[in-house]
Amino acid sequence: MNWSPEMTATIEKPTVELPTGASWINWGLGVLFLMSCVFSVVSFAVLAPSIAEETKLSSGTLSALTSVFFFTYSIAQLAAGLLIDRIGCRWLLGITTLIASVGGFIFISTDSLFLMYLSRAMMAIGLSSAFVGGLYLASKWFPASRFGVMSGVTNMAANLAGAIGSWAIAGLSYQPVVLWWAVINTGIAVFILMLVRSRVPQQDPQPETTEESMSLLTIFGLLFRSKQVWLASIFFTGTFGTFLSYADFWNIQIQQAYGLDIGKAASFNALLPIGLAAGSVLFGLFSDKIRKVAMPCQICAVSSLVFMAILVYTPYTPIWVVACLHFMAGFCIGGSTLAFPAAVQHCRASMQGAAIGLVTTCGYIGAGVLNLIVPPIIGTIKDFGQSPFSFMDPIQLTDDQLFEVGAFKEGMIPLMAALLLAAIASFMLRDAKRS
Repeated sequence: MNWSPEMTATIEKPTVELPTGASWINWGLGVLFLMSCVFSVVSFAVLAPSIAEETKLSSGTLSALTSVFFFTYSIAQLAAGLLIDRIGCRWLLGITTLIASVGGFIFISTDSLFLMYLSRAMMAIGLSSAFVGGLYLASKWFPASRFGVMSGVTNMAANLAGAIGSWAIAGLSYQPVVLWWAVINTGIAVFILMLVRSRVPQQDPQPETTEESMSLLTIFGLLFRSKQVWLASIFFTGTFGTFLSYADFWNIQIQQAYGLDIGKAASFNALLPIGLAAGSVLFGLFSDKIRKVAMPCQICAVSSLVFMAILVYTPYTPIWVVACLHFMAGFCIGGSTLAFPAAVQHCRASMQGAAIGLVTTCGYIGAGVLNLIVPPIIGTIKDFGQSPFSFMDPIQLTDDQLFEVGAFKEGMIPLMAALLLAAIASFMLRDAKRS
């Protein structure tokens, strides 16, 4: 698109050096919403036994409810990214937070299967702006030179909320848990509507140039023609998408196939998000320190592939080595959050929210695709895949079921291929000048 002099106007504004107190308030409320989102996503799997017992829903129906949420959430993130620059953070995050809360209230108060599906879709739409919003607020309210570490801290807080929250609600009835979540989420919405500011104070001491407002269609077209944004999306999909697939669906089953009991397997699995939280921050600090994004992304992708391959394909390693490998695999994948500064640095200010939305959408859809591909490969395992939505439902294992470690190893090949693709994309990323 050609920009003519008539499209611009010079406006003098007082300058403010970021971050300010308002920066921490705005970003902090975005992070609180994201923590609420991650807790809600993780809690459904933890509360699944209670939901099944109290509602008499079959495992297939529970899996279908999960799939409705998952794919609605994935697509809605792109819409949230496109809209966040148009209507502002306060209204987008505030309204969607309320939609999620209403969905939660409906879910615990109905026996209608249709309303359950509707409520899960409402929760997905409502929570879809959380990841985009938290990162968008970090990009707007903090200098570009700190976006890497702020992305990492944002991701760390979200993962810790999920890990701690899932531990705290284990064994509880789903109705009071979802009720209190909806109440607290509503409170977060109120604070967002009261305190979040869409307009960021002017930082640049030079006169500001304001561009003619671009239509959503124009933003969409420019975004989809950006090679660097797509490379960042591929990098995020291969790393974080693999993490979602492995940690949320397959790892516990693989560890049980090796003979670990459910408690120990779950403990090892918890090391993955803990490592991810630590890696998110340290990769962000490293990126900001060297003022580059591409090289840390390359280190993240290559090391993630190495440690994940060792974790999956090395046979019968000592327990302490298995624990270390889980933490290190999560730690290395923590660098996946650098996909956001990698994409945003090549976008106009009016496109940054949409770029974040596209990257997150690709990551979550990628995890769903991986979980569609894996089951047919490991189909030699007894009783696997009886439900049409089994790829969304963690398999409840019994002592008399047959597990074949070899089948699981074959099933993880698509995840390794995704990590390899992420590594290739990372070496094609290019750094823009960072202020």
